[in-house]
This record gives sequence, C-alpha cells and structure tokens, in this order.
Amino acid sequence: MNVEVEITPVSPIHQTLEQVELIEDFSATRLGISDVVLFRDVYSTMAICAQNTNQILIGPLVTNPYLRHPVSTAASFATLNEISTGRMFLGIGVGSGISQLGFSKANPAKILEEFLLIFKRLLIGEAVEFHGNYFTIDKVALPQELTAEIPIVIGTRSEQVCKLAGNLADGVVIGAREISRHALSQYVSWIEEGAGNAGRKLDEIEISPRVTVCISNDREAALRSVVLYTAHYSTLGSYDESTMPREEYESIRHLANQASGWYFESNVVYPEELNTLITPKLIDKFAIAGTPSDCLKKFQMIKDIGFDSVSINIAAVRRPTAGIHEGTMETLEGLQTIMPEILAI
Repeated sequence: MNVEVEITPVSPIHQTLEQVELIEDFSATRLGISDVVLFRDVYSTMAICAQNTNQILIGPLVTNPYLRHPVSTAASFATLNEISTGRMFLGIGVGSGISQLGFSKANPAKILEEFLLIFKRLLIGEAVEFHGNYFTIDKVALPQELTAEIPIVIGTRSEQVCKLAGNLADGVVIGAREISRHALSQYVSWIEEGAGNAGRKLDEIEISPRVTVCISNDREAALRSVVLYTAHYSTLGSYDESTMPREEYESIRHLANQASGWYFESNVVYPEELNTLITPKLIDKFAIAGTPSDCLKKFQMIKDIGFDSVSINIAAVRRPTAGIHEGTMETLEGLQTIMPEILAI
C-alpha cells in the first residue's frame, strides 16, 4: 500500500522538520503539508522540507485556486521542484477556511479546471494564452530550465470536482471522512465517470481515502484526542440517518460550532458534552484511533474495500502535560511501528 502522510504546520519549523525526518525514515511515499490560512505558510514550509529531505515527494494538501494565480503557482512549483530535485507534487482542491476572506466559491469545479489547465501547460513548457471565465492570460511562458512535469493530486468531497479529477489528475485524495465502502464507493464512481469522459482508465489514477490517524499505547488517550475531529467530520455534510439519529446529529453540530478554533489547534477548547456524545463507535466511523494494533486493522480494512493507497492526516495525542509537537510525535512513532506492515498490505 502506498502511504501519504499529511502534517499541519502548527509547530515551530524546527519541530516540523523533526516530524518530517521521521516520516521520510519510515518510507512514506508522499509528504503533504496542510495549507491553512493564517498558519505557517505552506510554500515556505515546503521549501525548507525539500532542503531537509532526500527522497519523499512533497506537496500541499491542499492549496486552492483562489489565493494564488495559476501563473505564480506554476513559477513557485517550478522553483520548489528545482530545490527538491524533482520531488514536488501539486495537491489542490477548492480549499477551506477562505470564506472569511471574502471569496465566493460559485462554480468551484470550473475555476479549478481553468487553473489546472494553465498550470499544466506552463509546466510542460508551453507558451500559454488563455481566455476563460475566471482567468485571462496574454501569452506567457516559464523559462525552459524550470519546466517539469509535476504530478497533480486533487483533494475533494465534491461530485463535480471528482469528475474533474478523473479527467485531469494523476491522483485523488477522497475527503469523504467516513471510512466505509458505502461512503467511498460513490466517490470512486464519480472519478471513474470523469476518467471515462476523458478516455482514461480508472487504474491510471491513484485514489487515496483521507483518514485522520491518532496512535498511542494508551487507547483512551488516542480516542479522546480525536473527539473534535469526529464531531466536525460527522456533521460536515448533510444528515445521514445511517450514521446517527437526527437529534444527536444536531446536538453534535451545535456543540462543534462552539469550539474556539480549528480541531487541530493546540489550544482549541470545545464543550465538555462532546466527550459523551462522541462515542468510540462513532469515532471508528470517521477516524483511525487507538493502539498500533487497533489501527493496523483499520488499514487492512481500507485495503479490503479496494484501495492500494491511503492519505493519512496526523492527529496529535493530546495530554495536559505535553504540547502539540510531542503529541504529533507520539502518533508518528506509533505509526512507525506498524508502517512496514501497512506498506506490505
């Protein structure tokens, strides 16, 4: 099984590099850096990670087509690809957390399509003139020495963006959050439809479910650490009666909205009642949390559903006496103990 590991840059850079060193050591295929508004800049973080690694592929999970123009993004990735000696990938999606900046996400699949068409053409050395609904470019080209084919990985939980990914992407990270055949198969069918429309086969595209992972020898600590993650993921979409009763769904959504920040922030505070409403059974639907052996079984389940790749979003083990970096390293060290078996699945 191919493994992508995503970290969110909430720790100081020297601690992020300690995390990245461990991720490369246990032979993950790709390193993803979360692109979150007002946190440490993803481009600067990717550059320093590229300088301090040797083999792992590096990219954002995920950047978006709103905050950066496709031409400047192409130039940035060409530069990053030079720094990393050819190890960059573009992880892109519609993005989250940017509505507070005044961006409207009307017709997101179309703006993403225009962005990617421009990006791809520039990176393979074409002189691009483009007149679309969102981007207009008079003839421009990258210097020949910066051109390179950079893989495109689209992260999404949207039908239209899945179909676009089937058309244009080298890989897709499915953001469904729910870890089940029922939830994931619909996304695969959309990707397959998009691929078919473009004359492609599904096996040309690497498809990876995105899963949040928290590992500790203290099972209860790992479960407690993903309560807010589960509250957010389980109420992210419209109500699904197969997941929980509607009253419970509404209560969880209401309480999750009272959290003081993002679920991955070190100092986030949320209503204590969530610790009762979010049961281990519900966590099991939306995260991989527990001891190393508990978690290994869930990775085997992902393989049994039909996936040869997985995208792991690292969640820190949260303890009153330890910081976010120490908790992140605890999960990574737990993951390291089972990584050889995951890779062999």
